[in-house]
Amino acid sequence: MTRAIAQTYKMTNDYRAHIAATLFGLCAFMVILYAVNIYRTISSTIALQSTQAHVAALSSAVGKLDSQYLDISLSATPSALSKYGLSQGKVSAFISSPASLGSVAMSGHEL
Repeated sequence: MTRAIAQTYKMTNDYRAHIAATLFGLCAFMVILYAVNIYRTISSTIALQSTQAHVAALSSAVGKLDSQYLDISLSATPSALSKYGLSQGKVSAFISSPASLGSVAMSGHEL
């Protein structure tokens, strides 16, 4: 019986070292994997904040351009455009569509 206990203790002691080394190796691998995932999360968050700042800047620029366009389009009158040498166009001929074309041609589709 003593011999069986000694053999069991020896085998357990040998395997205990392998099990402990395996567990330490797995823990080290998981720590590295955790650190990589934390780094990726932080870098993605920084990239997202940078992108949001760029989107806000572009939205502001588009808003300014839109207001400038509206101001310019409201001030584009024939008298204001004549200062730049532009004049109102003259319609020389008007082509009316005959009534025999039907409703398809009247709605803008070609025959």
